[in-house]
Amino acid sequence: MIQRVTSGLAKIVISFALSPDFQKGSLMNPILAILKEHNISDAQISELFQTLTENPLMAMGVVSQLGIPQDKLQQLMGLVMQNPALIKEAVEELGLDFSKVEEAKAKLKQ
Repeated sequence: MIQRVTSGLAKIVISFALSPDFQKGSLMNPILAILKEHNISDAQISELFQTLTENPLMAMGVVSQLGIPQDKLQQLMGLVMQNPALIKEAVEELGLDFSKVEEAKAKLKQ
C-alpha cells in the first residue's frame, strides 16, 4: 500500500514538474493542477473550495460529482495526507478565507 501511494505521489510530482504552468515558472498548487488536469473548470474549482470553506463534509459530495477517476482521487488524497498545508495554499491561491475552513473543522469536532 505504501509503495503504491509513493508511486502515485511520484507520478503527481513528475506530471506537475512537466506541466506547462511549472515550465513557464508560474507554479500552481498541486491540488489545483490535478483538478485542472482533469478538465475541472475554474468555476467548479471555486465552487469546490467555497463549499470546503463553508462545510467540509459537503465538499466531499462536490468532489464525487466532478467525475475524477478513482485512482486519481486516491492520488489526490494521498497528496493531501502527505502535506495538509496544500489545502490552505489552494484556498489562499483562490482568494478564499482559510479561517472559515478552520471554523468549519472546529464545528465538526463539537
